[in-house]
Amino acid sequence: MKIKVAFLPASPLAIGGDVCIIVDVIRATTAIVALFDAGSDRVFVGGFRTDVAKSRAAVGENGVICAELDDGSTPLGFDHEPSPSLLSRLDLSGRFSMLATTNGTPAILAAVREGAALILLGSLRNLDVVARRALAEASSRNADITIICSGQLRNSRIAIEDSYCAGMIVSRICELAGHGAVELDDSASLARGFSISEKSAVPVLLGSMTGRRFIGNYRQHDVEFCARVNESTIVPVVTAGHDIHDHPVYLLDAQ
Repeated sequence: MKIKVAFLPASPLAIGGDVCIIVDVIRATTAIVALFDAGSDRVFVGGFRTDVAKSRAAVGENGVICAELDDGSTPLGFDHEPSPSLLSRLDLSGRFSMLATTNGTPAILAAVREGAALILLGSLRNLDVVARRALAEASSRNADITIICSGQLRNSRIAIEDSYCAGMIVSRICELAGHGAVELDDSASLARGFSISEKSAVPVLLGSMTGRRFIGNYRQHDVEFCARVNESTIVPVVTAGHDIHDHPVYLLDAQ
């Protein structure tokens, strides 16, 4: 079994038939985990320009829709910004949720387009469980695992927090699989080496370009929330057609 890391979701990705883990630590995949932890039955994800009417129609009258503008504020008509720390405190039992995201949605779409066999959403908060699920699914399918980092697509830059999380997941899969049971590509080895070199997730996230931007917008609490490891047992699964999964994530649009 090979473990691969894509530091950006740029085509072409040699992931046909792979089990994929999408990582957007600050904040999309962490926020989606938080929505399920708050009790949401399902989560829809849309692109940055998803409109209010389409979002509201997807979740229904009692659903919650989340989006943000470049300055971190909530667009008119949406209920909340996609703040994981805020969303985790809501009571969403029996309700649907929707999240508009700049980087996470394109990464999911890339995995769908390139023919991934299964798409899981990972973060530091669900590190162990997403690693276990990916390993189990890949083993049962005789497939490889690819971790796709969302990065910063607007300027085509690698996001250090996503690379760090990918490395942590690689390390955990190696521990679970046992010595010699997996083969790492160069990117997976690089990500793993970086994560091992760091003592804690908190300084990595706070010192990242994305982290510094959120600190400047008075959202340091969100960055620190995203840096907490193994506080969730939820593994969101991107779902299409008639597939049935626990914690399903549906694509609302492709924008």
